Amino acid sequence: MTERHWIASGPEPEFTLDWGTRQWRINLDRDNPGLSPSDPISRSKLLSLNGIARVGRYDASAFSGKTLIGWERFRSRVVATYAPPNWGGLTVRAAWSPGPIPEAVDLEVQVWASSVGELIGVEVLVSSAWFGLERQADVPTDLATWVTPRDARSAAFSYDGRESSGTLMSLTTRPVPGSSRTGQSPSVTVSRRDPDDLSYVEMIHPNDCARRIIGGSSDRETMSRLEFATRYGLFGHDLEKGVVLRARLRGLWIRSSEPELDAMRYVEAFLREPPPLGP
Repeated sequence: MTERHWIASGPEPEFTLDWGTRQWRINLDRDNPGLSPSDPISRSKLLSLNGIARVGRYDASAFSGKTLIGWERFRSRVVATYAPPNWGGLTVRAAWSPGPIPEAVDLEVQVWASSVGELIGVEVLVSSAWFGLERQADVPTDLATWVTPRDARSAAFSYDGRESSGTLMSLTTRPVPGSSRTGQSPSVTVSRRDPDDLSYVEMIHPNDCARRIIGGSSDRETMSRLEFATRYGLFGHDLEKGVVLRARLRGLWIRSSEPELDAMRYVEAFLREPPPLGP
Protein backbone atom coordinates (compact mmCIF):
# COMPACT_ATOMS: atom_id res chain seq x y z
CA MET A 1 0.00 0.00 0.00
CA THR A 2 1.32 3.45 -0.91
CA GLU A 3 1.87 5.54 2.19
CA ARG A 4 -0.20 8.71 2.30
CA HIS A 5 1.28 11.96 3.54
CA TRP A 6 0.06 15.38 4.58
CA ILE A 7 1.01 18.05 2.03
CA ALA A 8 1.56 21.71 2.88
CA SER A 9 -1.23 23.66 1.17
CA GLY A 10 -0.44 27.24 2.15
CA PRO A 11 1.20 29.05 5.03
CA GLU A 12 2.04 26.26 7.48
CA PRO A 13 0.60 24.81 9.66
CA GLU A 14 -2.08 24.18 7.01
CA PHE A 15 -2.03 20.80 5.27
CA THR A 16 -4.12 18.65 2.96
CA LEU A 17 -4.61 14.89 2.71
CA ASP A 18 -6.37 12.72 0.15
CA TRP A 19 -8.95 10.70 2.05
CA GLY A 20 -11.83 8.73 0.61
CA THR A 21 -12.54 10.36 -2.73
CA ARG A 22 -11.92 13.90 -1.51
CA GLN A 23 -9.14 16.18 -0.46
CA TRP A 24 -9.29 17.20 3.20
CA ARG A 25 -7.69 20.18 4.89
CA ILE A 26 -6.49 20.89 8.42
CA ASN A 27 -5.12 24.12 9.86
CA LEU A 28 -3.56 23.61 13.26
CA ASP A 29 -3.77 27.25 14.36
CA ARG A 30 -7.45 27.73 13.55
CA ASP A 31 -10.20 27.39 16.14
CA ASN A 32 -11.11 23.76 16.89
CA PRO A 33 -8.72 22.15 14.37
CA GLY A 34 -10.04 19.15 12.47
CA LEU A 35 -10.45 17.73 8.98
CA SER A 36 -12.73 19.58 6.56
CA PRO A 37 -13.28 18.97 2.83
CA SER A 38 -11.25 21.44 0.77
CA ASP A 39 -14.50 22.56 -0.87
CA PRO A 40 -14.93 26.08 0.59
CA ILE A 41 -18.73 25.77 1.05
CA SER A 42 -18.51 22.63 3.17
CA ARG A 43 -19.78 22.80 6.73
CA SER A 44 -18.52 19.33 7.70
CA LYS A 45 -15.62 18.77 10.08
CA LEU A 46 -14.33 15.41 11.33
CA LEU A 47 -12.05 14.44 14.22
CA SER A 48 -11.94 18.00 15.53
CA LEU A 49 -10.61 19.22 18.88
CA ASN A 50 -13.68 20.89 20.37
CA GLY A 51 -12.83 22.02 23.91
CA ILE A 52 -11.97 21.00 27.46
CA ALA A 53 -14.38 20.35 30.33
CA ARG A 54 -14.32 19.63 34.04
CA VAL A 55 -16.73 20.07 36.93
CA GLY A 56 -18.54 23.39 36.47
CA ARG A 57 -16.62 24.46 33.38
CA TYR A 58 -16.53 23.99 29.63
CA ASP A 59 -13.98 25.89 27.54
CA ALA A 60 -14.80 25.92 23.83
CA SER A 61 -11.81 28.20 23.07
CA ALA A 62 -9.13 25.82 24.37
CA PHE A 63 -7.79 24.95 20.92
CA SER A 64 -6.80 27.82 18.63
CA GLY A 65 -3.82 29.72 17.32
CA LYS A 66 -3.64 31.51 20.68
CA THR A 67 -3.08 28.28 22.60
CA LEU A 68 -0.91 26.49 19.99
CA ILE A 69 2.62 26.23 21.41
CA GLY A 70 4.19 23.84 18.90
CA TRP A 71 3.60 21.72 15.83
CA GLU A 72 5.45 19.48 13.42
CA ARG A 73 4.89 17.43 10.30
CA PHE A 74 6.81 14.18 10.35
CA ARG A 75 6.27 11.72 7.52
CA SER A 76 2.59 10.79 7.58
CA ARG A 77 1.71 12.66 10.79
CA VAL A 78 0.87 16.23 11.73
CA VAL A 79 1.21 16.92 15.44
CA ALA A 80 0.02 19.96 17.38
CA THR A 81 0.57 20.86 21.04
CA TYR A 82 -1.77 23.21 22.91
CA ALA A 83 -1.50 24.81 26.35
CA PRO A 84 -4.82 26.53 27.18
CA PRO A 85 -4.46 29.11 29.98
CA ASN A 86 -6.03 28.71 33.41
CA TRP A 87 -6.28 24.94 33.13
CA GLY A 88 -3.86 23.86 35.83
CA GLY A 89 -0.88 23.59 33.52
CA LEU A 90 -2.76 21.24 31.19
CA THR A 91 -1.00 20.37 27.93
CA VAL A 92 -2.75 18.58 25.06
CA ARG A 93 -0.90 17.01 22.17
CA ALA A 94 -2.88 15.76 19.16
CA ALA A 95 -1.65 13.82 16.13
CA TRP A 96 -3.63 13.19 12.95
CA SER A 97 -2.26 10.51 10.66
CA PRO A 98 -3.38 8.06 7.97
CA GLY A 99 -4.31 4.80 9.66
CA PRO A 100 -2.75 1.39 9.06
CA ILE A 101 -5.55 0.40 6.66
CA PRO A 102 -6.69 2.16 3.46
CA GLU A 103 -8.99 5.18 3.84
CA ALA A 104 -8.50 5.45 7.61
CA VAL A 105 -7.34 8.47 9.59
CA ASP A 106 -6.37 8.17 13.27
CA LEU A 107 -6.45 10.93 15.85
CA GLU A 108 -4.29 10.30 18.90
CA VAL A 109 -4.64 12.61 21.91
CA GLN A 110 -2.25 12.81 24.85
CA VAL A 111 -2.66 15.00 27.95
CA TRP A 112 -0.64 15.82 31.05
CA ALA A 113 -0.64 18.60 33.65
CA SER A 114 1.66 20.36 36.11
CA SER A 115 -0.99 20.98 38.79
CA VAL A 116 -2.15 18.93 41.76
CA GLY A 117 -5.82 18.52 42.66
CA GLU A 118 -7.21 21.01 40.10
CA LEU A 119 -8.37 18.83 37.22
CA ILE A 120 -11.24 16.66 38.43
CA GLY A 121 -13.03 14.52 35.86
CA VAL A 122 -11.30 16.39 33.06
CA GLU A 123 -12.44 15.72 29.48
CA VAL A 124 -10.90 16.66 26.15
CA LEU A 125 -13.79 17.08 23.72
CA VAL A 126 -13.48 15.76 20.17
CA SER A 127 -16.29 16.22 17.68
CA SER A 128 -17.31 15.11 14.21
CA ALA A 129 -20.18 16.48 12.15
CA TRP A 130 -21.15 15.46 8.63
CA PHE A 131 -23.87 17.32 6.77
CA GLY A 132 -25.39 15.75 3.67
CA LEU A 133 -26.14 19.12 2.09
CA GLU A 134 -23.05 21.19 2.72
CA ARG A 135 -24.42 24.71 2.92
CA GLN A 136 -24.80 26.77 6.04
CA ALA A 137 -28.57 27.08 5.61
CA ASP A 138 -28.90 23.32 5.80
CA VAL A 139 -27.35 23.03 9.26
CA PRO A 140 -30.25 22.35 11.64
CA THR A 141 -30.58 24.16 14.94
CA ASP A 142 -33.25 22.00 16.63
CA LEU A 143 -31.00 19.18 17.76
CA ALA A 144 -31.78 16.54 20.35
CA THR A 145 -28.85 14.83 22.07
CA TRP A 146 -28.34 11.40 23.56
CA VAL A 147 -25.47 10.63 25.94
CA THR A 148 -23.94 7.18 26.29
CA PRO A 149 -21.83 7.16 29.49
CA ARG A 150 -18.94 4.85 30.28
CA ASP A 151 -19.99 4.38 33.90
CA ALA A 152 -22.07 5.97 36.67
CA ARG A 153 -19.52 8.72 37.36
CA SER A 154 -19.37 9.66 33.68
CA ALA A 155 -23.17 9.78 33.50
CA ALA A 156 -23.12 12.50 36.16
CA PHE A 157 -20.71 14.66 34.14
CA SER A 158 -23.56 15.95 31.97
CA TYR A 159 -25.20 17.47 35.05
CA ASP A 160 -22.22 18.82 37.03
CA GLY A 161 -22.14 22.22 35.34
CA ARG A 162 -19.99 21.50 32.31
CA GLU A 163 -22.93 21.43 29.87
CA SER A 164 -24.98 24.52 29.03
CA SER A 165 -28.62 24.87 30.02
CA GLY A 166 -29.54 24.81 26.32
CA THR A 167 -27.85 21.45 25.88
CA LEU A 168 -29.53 20.03 28.97
CA MET A 169 -32.97 20.99 27.65
CA SER A 170 -32.58 18.52 24.78
CA LEU A 171 -30.39 15.90 26.43
CA THR A 172 -31.26 12.30 27.28
CA THR A 173 -28.84 10.06 29.18
CA ARG A 174 -28.88 6.42 28.18
CA PRO A 175 -28.50 3.60 30.72
CA VAL A 176 -25.12 2.98 32.29
CA PRO A 177 -23.52 -0.20 30.89
CA GLY A 178 -24.01 -3.33 32.99
CA SER A 179 -21.30 -4.75 35.21
CA SER A 180 -20.56 -7.51 32.69
CA ARG A 181 -19.30 -4.97 30.15
CA THR A 182 -16.07 -3.03 30.15
CA GLY A 183 -16.96 0.50 29.18
CA GLN A 184 -19.38 1.45 26.46
CA SER A 185 -19.56 -0.08 23.01
CA PRO A 186 -17.29 1.46 20.38
CA SER A 187 -18.83 4.36 18.50
CA VAL A 188 -19.84 3.41 14.96
CA THR A 189 -21.51 6.07 12.86
CA VAL A 190 -22.54 5.41 9.27
CA SER A 191 -23.14 8.21 6.80
CA ARG A 192 -25.15 6.86 3.88
CA ARG A 193 -25.57 9.97 1.76
CA ASP A 194 -22.06 10.83 0.76
CA PRO A 195 -22.21 11.88 -2.90
CA ASP A 196 -19.58 9.27 -3.76
CA ASP A 197 -21.67 6.46 -2.23
CA LEU A 198 -19.27 5.93 0.65
CA SER A 199 -20.11 5.27 4.29
CA TYR A 200 -18.21 6.90 7.13
CA VAL A 201 -17.40 4.83 10.21
CA GLU A 202 -15.96 6.27 13.40
CA MET A 203 -14.68 4.30 16.36
CA ILE A 204 -12.96 4.74 19.69
CA HIS A 205 -11.63 2.43 22.39
CA PRO A 206 -14.41 2.11 24.99
CA ASN A 207 -12.29 2.97 28.01
CA ASP A 208 -10.87 6.08 26.32
CA CYS A 209 -14.29 7.75 26.21
CA ALA A 210 -16.17 8.93 29.30
CA ARG A 211 -19.20 10.10 27.32
CA ARG A 212 -20.34 9.84 23.72
CA ILE A 213 -22.89 12.52 22.82
CA ILE A 214 -24.80 12.00 19.59
CA GLY A 215 -26.88 14.80 18.12
CA GLY A 216 -29.88 14.41 15.85
CA SER A 217 -32.70 16.59 14.67
CA SER A 218 -36.20 16.52 16.11
CA ASP A 219 -37.54 17.31 12.64
CA ARG A 220 -37.81 14.36 10.26
CA GLU A 221 -37.19 16.39 7.11
CA THR A 222 -34.13 18.06 8.59
CA MET A 223 -32.87 14.74 9.93
CA SER A 224 -32.74 13.38 6.38
CA ARG A 225 -30.11 16.02 5.62
CA LEU A 226 -28.04 15.68 8.78
CA GLU A 227 -26.01 12.51 8.77
CA PHE A 228 -24.50 12.77 12.23
CA ALA A 229 -23.02 15.02 14.88
CA THR A 230 -20.99 13.23 17.55
CA ARG A 231 -19.01 14.63 20.48
CA TYR A 232 -16.67 12.50 22.57
CA GLY A 233 -15.58 13.34 26.10
CA LEU A 234 -12.16 11.70 26.22
CA PHE A 235 -10.66 10.49 29.49
CA GLY A 236 -12.98 11.80 32.26
CA HIS A 237 -10.36 11.05 34.93
CA ASP A 238 -8.77 13.12 37.68
CA LEU A 239 -5.47 14.34 36.25
CA GLU A 240 -2.50 14.83 38.54
CA LYS A 241 1.04 15.98 37.96
CA GLY A 242 3.19 13.26 36.40
CA VAL A 243 0.23 11.34 34.92
CA VAL A 244 -0.07 11.01 31.13
CA LEU A 245 -3.36 9.93 29.53
CA ARG A 246 -3.74 8.77 25.93
CA ALA A 247 -6.70 8.07 23.65
CA ARG A 248 -7.21 7.19 20.00
CA LEU A 249 -10.06 7.55 17.52
CA ARG A 250 -10.31 6.33 13.94
CA GLY A 251 -12.38 7.62 11.04
CA LEU A 252 -12.81 5.32 8.06
CA TRP A 253 -14.52 5.54 4.65
CA ILE A 254 -15.89 2.26 3.27
CA ARG A 255 -17.99 1.25 0.30
CA SER A 256 -20.45 -1.43 1.40
CA SER A 257 -24.05 -2.53 0.87
CA GLU A 258 -24.20 -3.42 4.59
CA PRO A 259 -22.09 -0.72 6.24
CA GLU A 260 -23.24 -1.35 9.81
CA LEU A 261 -22.30 -5.02 9.57
CA ASP A 262 -18.96 -4.42 7.87
CA ALA A 263 -18.18 -1.59 10.28
CA MET A 264 -18.10 -3.99 13.21
CA ARG A 265 -15.41 -6.05 11.49
CA TYR A 266 -13.22 -2.95 11.32
CA VAL A 267 -14.00 -2.10 14.94
CA GLU A 268 -12.95 -5.55 16.12
CA ALA A 269 -9.63 -5.20 14.27
CA PHE A 270 -9.16 -1.73 15.75
CA LEU A 271 -9.64 -3.02 19.27
CA ARG A 272 -7.04 -5.77 18.72
CA GLU A 273 -4.35 -3.25 17.76
CA PRO A 274 -1.78 -2.41 20.45
CA PRO A 275 -2.39 0.86 22.28
CA PRO A 276 -0.57 3.93 20.95
CA LEU A 277 2.65 5.03 22.60
CA GLY A 278 1.63 8.66 22.22
CA PRO A 279 1.67 11.34 19.48
